[in-house]
Amino acid sequence: MVDVYEAVQHAPEIIPRIYLLITAGSVYIQSHEVGSEKILDDIISMMKAVQNPLRGLFLRYYFLKMCKDRLPDTGSEYETENRGVKESIETIHINLKESTNLWMRIGGGRDKAKRLKEKNDLKMLIG
Repeated sequence: MVDVYEAVQHAPEIIPRIYLLITAGSVYIQSHEVGSEKILDDIISMMKAVQNPLRGLFLRYYFLKMCKDRLPDTGSEYETENRGVKESIETIHINLKESTNLWMRIGGGRDKAKRLKEKNDLKMLIG
């Protein structure tokens, strides 16, 4: 798993690299070869590189879907002495904060009616 996780980090394009990193990281955490704190922190920091609001929102949604059952919780197999519920909440909080910032950037300087229509269309697509 170490080799796969390292190989993914050398993908030439940023968006596919992060999707692959989330997928490989999720499996890597599941294998218990390394603690989840390293992988989750690495993925969170890499996702900050995506500044396009739509791509960033879909990427963050994919991260939550892939890693939601691998976040450390009290009594879970992923809980370590360094990482527990507090860190899981912090990870989710960071992801939510960044998603909110991306939502706010949708539409930019266009008129309000068009921005609201795009946001509602995106809500329907994601929801």
